[in-house]
Amino acid sequence: MAEKLKWDHTIIDVNDIDAAVKWFDDLGITFHQGGKHEQWGTENAVGYFGLNYIELMGVYNPELASHVVRDGATSIYDCIHDLPNQHINTIGFRTNDINSVHERLLSQNFPVEDIQTGQRRDPRGNMITWKIFFVRNKFFDVAYPYVVQWNDPDYIRKENLIKKQLLVEHKQKGIFVKQAIYTVTNPEMVAIKWGQFVGVSPIRKGNDYEIDFGLKQIVFRSGTDNYITDLVFGSSGELAGKSAQLGDAKLHFE
Repeated sequence: MAEKLKWDHTIIDVNDIDAAVKWFDDLGITFHQGGKHEQWGTENAVGYFGLNYIELMGVYNPELASHVVRDGATSIYDCIHDLPNQHINTIGFRTNDINSVHERLLSQNFPVEDIQTGQRRDPRGNMITWKIFFVRNKFFDVAYPYVVQWNDPDYIRKENLIKKQLLVEHKQKGIFVKQAIYTVTNPEMVAIKWGQFVGVSPIRKGNDYEIDFGLKQIVFRSGTDNYITDLVFGSSGELAGKSAQLGDAKLHFE
């Protein structure tokens, strides 16, 4: 049986990291400056909901970013070239055995790139590294997710994030990312493909298809955008019943 990958994080492309951090802070959702991807010319901020997080990504060095090619850095390239249109980019899944996942996806004919080392220098100057591989091309014009492996197991990583005061209680206590909604031209086929990718069979819910992770779901809905258009949050406190929009990224609170 294929390993069930874990939904690690979701990228939102933004023009101004500081402005986006303040925008979320005004909603009662805390983000921290993440640092710079010096090999790509991009920078980020991160907001944790347990070990699942949202990554706000922007460009700090346009000259360096102009040399990034899509093969080998798909989500980075897409961020660079989608801006100034701000929207939800893609999802990163995590594993504790990136080599076996890479081999499995190769055997299933996914167009995976080689495993590489990702790097980010945090605001204190520390270099953070991880293993990562991207998936080139698109499927029905939808960008594939990618896979990461952090250097520590989940329980140690959680402890370290708490010690670094990155994993903190939001003003909206208990809030979490509940759903990512893909609006795509062929929801059934994309759902089946993503299900193969993560090792979870999709289920049909009315006209939608879902990959169910328990408390979280990835939803595939009919439309023409061919990317993630909406994020739904659960346990949203005083935000429950409200919606907000950052560029094209639509956020809904339950």
